[in-house]
Amino acid sequence: MESPEIQKIHQLLAAKDDTSRFVGLLLLKTTLDNHAAKLQQEQVAALWNSISPRFLDRLIRTGSHPASEQKKQSGDMLDVAVAVIYTFTKLLNDCALSERFYARIPNLANAVLYSSGETTQRIVDLIHVLVQQPDDQVAGGATCFAKLDVGSWGPLIEIAPQHETVFSIFHWAWVKGSTAAPAETMRTHIDDALRLFISSFKGNNPTPLLNFITLIFDNINPNLRSSNPQWLQPVARLIHEMASSKQTEDGRRAYTQCAASLLATYPEKAPEALFSDDPNSSKPIAYLFVKMVQVDILSTLHVLMPKLTAAEYPSISRRIAAALDVMTAFVGFLITAADDITIQQGLTPDRIIELHEELVRTIGDVMEYLRDRWDAFLLGTRTIEPTRASGTSIFEDPIIPAAIRLVATWLRDDDGEALRTQAAGLVELFAELYGRRTSTDMPEVRLPIIAALEGILQTPDGREAFNETDLLSRHLYPDLRLILTSQNGDLTASDYIRGSAIEQVLHILMEYDETSRYHAGSMDLLELIAKYDVKPIKAEGGLLDRSRLDLQTDTLELAVTVLEATSRSAPLEFQQKIKDALKGIASKIMENWGALNDENMVARVAELRLD
Repeated sequence: MESPEIQKIHQLLAAKDDTSRFVGLLLLKTTLDNHAAKLQQEQVAALWNSISPRFLDRLIRTGSHPASEQKKQSGDMLDVAVAVIYTFTKLLNDCALSERFYARIPNLANAVLYSSGETTQRIVDLIHVLVQQPDDQVAGGATCFAKLDVGSWGPLIEIAPQHETVFSIFHWAWVKGSTAAPAETMRTHIDDALRLFISSFKGNNPTPLLNFITLIFDNINPNLRSSNPQWLQPVARLIHEMASSKQTEDGRRAYTQCAASLLATYPEKAPEALFSDDPNSSKPIAYLFVKMVQVDILSTLHVLMPKLTAAEYPSISRRIAAALDVMTAFVGFLITAADDITIQQGLTPDRIIELHEELVRTIGDVMEYLRDRWDAFLLGTRTIEPTRASGTSIFEDPIIPAAIRLVATWLRDDDGEALRTQAAGLVELFAELYGRRTSTDMPEVRLPIIAALEGILQTPDGREAFNETDLLSRHLYPDLRLILTSQNGDLTASDYIRGSAIEQVLHILMEYDETSRYHAGSMDLLELIAKYDVKPIKAEGGLLDRSRLDLQTDTLELAVTVLEATSRSAPLEFQQKIKDALKGIASKIMENWGALNDENMVARVAELRLD
């Protein structure tokens, strides 16, 4: 039997006129504020279901407009409606999946600009609760919010500088709720929304905004990323401005990690936006940004070892890993800038010389840090090198793959012998990481390791270290063998690219091999390649087909090189058998390049000596 008070509430809420309903809502609010703990779950659900959704929407809309003659009364109605809905989200389960709750989101979002400070905060918190839709649900609060137009998102975006929870609302909606909306529509809406966010943060600390952009592009479905983001250049300017002014550690982390995220998401567009200076500008702001990232790396690496077991180390590690990725992208940008006059105008000769000297120092310090971590691991000093359970061991620390990517990019393309010789001390670490990649969840490091070896093997110390670790027979050749013998459907473009890179390492080894003798290894390689099955491809072949064909071409060239190098010691009958097989392979490869209308590659294959 319900109490007279509860019966009265039901009676008033069921009335036909809004005045009686509002009185009932006021009485309900008082009851929930003072006696919610005494109510049974069934009573709470019955009270919620007794409120007309349309009545709630009308109350919310009364506070969704600028000042009017009835502003105070309208504000009270909004305050009561929001307070009641918010309380019910605390008392009932699965609110994000209940349409009676999440259908209120559009009107709530429009109400934040003209509500009181307390109610605005409560609306933000309320929407935040309602968008927390589970992964396995198609409909819910996140989906409802994601389907709104940009105009409906606008009020929340406008108050984002004062209410950081707004960012979490959009994260839930774009990551969890966007699957029900057309991808093209979502891409456009997200692009427009990010431009509004940037505008709303003018004159405000952009740290929360940069953190949000990082979070979004690290988690959002790649199909929702605009191919031509109109907000990219403005965000780059924000990053530059932050880097050129004094920042807290949070600020440095925000602009560094945002830059790294943009470079990973837009590898073709972001480098120019982040690294190019206006040649007519008196202040080289992009140059200063790179300098600050570089300074952060150099000043932090020297104090990292004692902090490996500290609570703050994971946060430091992520920031420095991002900084290393920024520098990797910058090195790649400098390499391409050699052919771009516009970019060269923003990099004066003095700056290029200074950058090169500082990059050499940075690469040297990064390699020294990698060696220190490896030595600590070998010593097994757990007070220095954390265990796997801590999440910061050498095999899980994000700094390690990021450092390897930077070192590899530099060693492969810069012919400085000093750094390549120093890197010989890392070959043992590379061998360990290459072997562990197949059994752990650590990021892909095999391709960067192979790229680094291309530079390291140019030095005597590098070749000696390489031979001592037996990296070729333990890891590289088995990996190449697996790629060449796997079915096409089991491989990705990355696998084919890695196979080609391994073959480049084999070319380098053969270049420095003074014996060039025929042995079991060369025999196995030639017989393996001779059995390679080249299937025809269609003219519309994509990245996967082209990567496979690139590998097949590189493999054929390797076979020809090995055959020529061992021609004096290999049996003539064996040589002829291999040549016959390679001729058939070459013919199929040329047909495939012809299907792709790539005459240069057809000519490249035709030039191979198979007589």
